[in-house]
Amino acid sequence: MITQDQVTEALRRVVDPCSIATGAPIDLVDMGLLRGIVIDQTHVEIQLRLTSPLCWQATNITSAIEDAVMAIDGVEQVTCDTRSAAWEWTPDMMAPSAQARLRRLRPMPEPQLAERSAGRPKAGPGTSPTTG
Repeated sequence: MITQDQVTEALRRVVDPCSIATGAPIDLVDMGLLRGIVIDQTHVEIQLRLTSPLCWQATNITSAIEDAVMAIDGVEQVTCDTRSAAWEWTPDMMAPSAQARLRRLRPMPEPQLAERSAGRPKAGPGTSPTTG
């Protein structure tokens, strides 16, 4: 009998390709891309959300998912559903540990600096940053 835990563990071996580009490889589960797992005897459906409707890595991701899940004893068919609510991903769906690892490599600006920069008028011809 195929279990949710087996499938989840297999999906932890599939890394989001875009996270690799950031230097912080994050698996699909920690990335928050997994919406659900449906097991019907020997068929496993992975319900997936993508980070963008224009995700050019979608085919590579679904292929890696199929390979990882097919390696589970008893699985005969794997499908990936990226259609239903597939574009609802936001960064806060990432596991806290994945967020922390990403922030160590790509720190966010300090809130005070960002607030100061946001409120400062842009200098242009005939103006100065202090007079607008």
